[in-house]
Amino acid sequence: MSPNRKYLKVASLLQVVVALAALILGIICFTGANYAEADAGVLGVLVVSIDGILYLLCAALSFITAFMGIHGANRPSALGSHRLLAVLTVLVGIVTCVVSGLGQTIPVLDAPVVLFGLIAAILDTIVRKELDR
Repeated sequence: MSPNRKYLKVASLLQVVVALAALILGIICFTGANYAEADAGVLGVLVVSIDGILYLLCAALSFITAFMGIHGANRPSALGSHRLLAVLTVLVGIVTCVVSGLGQTIPVLDAPVVLFGLIAAILDTIVRKELDR
């Protein structure tokens, strides 16, 4: 196994951890929005609900990308649409970052989602080039 395949596997394993954190935060945002209504008003509840949905979407895309990366690190021909999903994860993470900023919060979890999605896309490209040689 080449070093780049190992890096892809390690990055994908770390992406699972980030996806788990995004899943937990998405569940907290989505279910806790009703409790915030008294303090934040209707607009605050809407922003928190949208944040929850976007975090759940980030988590789902990150999980899929991570599992495809773990599987594809062993057999690069099985990567399939891993790079496309990694880029989609980056884009959804950026949108989540912008929407979280509207709620005047610091989007701490969005940066690792975007970072690991970007790393997965780059390593996917490198591993595919190794396969072509």
